[in-house]
Amino acid sequence: MKGSIRTLLLAAGLLVALGGAAWASGGGGGEGHGLNWTDFALRFLNFAILVAILAKLLKKPIAGFFSSRRESIKSLLAELELKRKEAEQKTAEYKARLAALEGETKKIVDELIAEGQLERQKIVEGAHRQAEYIRQQAQLAIQQEIKAARESLQEEIAELSVAAAEEILRKKMKADDQERLVREFMTQVVEAK
Repeated sequence: MKGSIRTLLLAAGLLVALGGAAWASGGGGGEGHGLNWTDFALRFLNFAILVAILAKLLKKPIAGFFSSRRESIKSLLAELELKRKEAEQKTAEYKARLAALEGETKKIVDELIAEGQLERQKIVEGAHRQAEYIRQQAQLAIQQEIKAARESLQEEIAELSVAAAEEILRKKMKADDQERLVREFMTQVVEAK
């Protein structure tokens, strides 16, 4: 195919060259001021033949070029459309992921808030238990202090009672009473053995 195009182009160029040589041999068309209609007709014929030959030779390559160009543009448009659809799909996918992440983030925040409230409740309960323990310990300490104070009071009362009884006995006791008490005491000591 390329060989036939070259041949035709060479023939068209030769025709143009021969037409130019014929015109130059005729004196260049400088005979008068009028228009040389034969020369004009030959030139027009030469141009028409050249256009016909070029149209014949270049019809298929130009048609092929435009056809291939059209096909490449169609394939490029199809490829761009495919990429656009893929981009839309990825956009939708990323939006879905973003929505899922927002949901997951909210879920995590809610869980952390719930854990914080649970921990707060545990701390409050621990503080209540600690306060109750301290209260019980204070109650126990108070009871022990009261018991110790009672015992101390009882001892003091007993000592005062003994002292008062001694005083009363000294004032009212006679020698006979003392002898009788000593005998009774001795009898109790002997019996106890």
